[in-house]
Amino acid sequence: MSPVRHTGGRSGDHGFVLVNALVLVAALAALATLLLARAEQGRSRLEAGLEADQLMLALDAYDTLALTQLARDGGSTDHLGEAWARPRPPLALERGEVSGQIRDLQGRFNINWLSNPDNPLAQAAFGRLLARLGLAPQIATEIRSFVTPGARSKGQSRWRQMDPPQDPVGGPLLSADQLTDLPGLSPRAYARLRPWITALPGDSRLNVNTAPPEVLASFLPDLPPAALARLLRLRDRSGFASVDSFLIAARLPQEDRSDNDAGTEDPPEETPASLGADQLAVQSQWFRVDSQARLNHSDARRISLLQRSTRGARPRLAWQVTYRP
Repeated sequence: MSPVRHTGGRSGDHGFVLVNALVLVAALAALATLLLARAEQGRSRLEAGLEADQLMLALDAYDTLALTQLARDGGSTDHLGEAWARPRPPLALERGEVSGQIRDLQGRFNINWLSNPDNPLAQAAFGRLLARLGLAPQIATEIRSFVTPGARSKGQSRWRQMDPPQDPVGGPLLSADQLTDLPGLSPRAYARLRPWITALPGDSRLNVNTAPPEVLASFLPDLPPAALARLLRLRDRSGFASVDSFLIAARLPQEDRSDNDAGTEDPPEETPASLGADQLAVQSQWFRVDSQARLNHSDARRISLLQRSTRGARPRLAWQVTYRP
């Protein structure tokens, strides 16, 4: 009788080793995939970080360009025909571009004027500006309460119902964008009002050379539309050289209507709510720079507030806000 051979043990050992080998290969493959995924994520993050840095450098460069352009402006007046006020074409970057615009903020209505109860002209002019823009007159009351130190508006309960609740103490604003949370100002009304207003120190003056017709007309309610159009045509040539020349030009229609009167009458005395030379300027100190940068599929934008205290000197950066996706 031949002996019986048992080969099942060796076959089982080979199968076990093969299974372990397959498990090890699968684990190594999974580990390799994980490492590659993490490497790709790291590469993507690194690339995104580099693009973000490049976007910030592009915005910094545009701010520098604006600062240099304003520092080189040595004229005696600031008007919309100057180089700094003209839109610049986008500047090409590798895989993108940067663009922007310098705007004179002293041509806008300064909301912080409303915090001074001794400035009835500003109070009346703002009401007229709202009417010209088709906005409700009670907006003036809401904003006046918001910017007046220690004031409490009638709608104070609406502030406490916000999430989170707020209790504004009132006072001058750093930026007009702070009005976005004002309960009495709807987003639609704010969007309508925003291009015409700014937030500057309360002693800033209105630049008659850069103020848009809507703002200028709000301070000159007795000036007929035809006279305002004539005033703007005079201004658009090269800007008024002085506040006095602007005031003389603004009063010409009134003087023309009085030509038939006997004798020459002195100009009427100014009332506290009349526009005076101490509230106007033909030069500006405060400018806003709006810039945008694009690189591949990434973009960023920035708002910078510049103050130029001395003509020919480099302005200082008062504040800036950068928005990134």
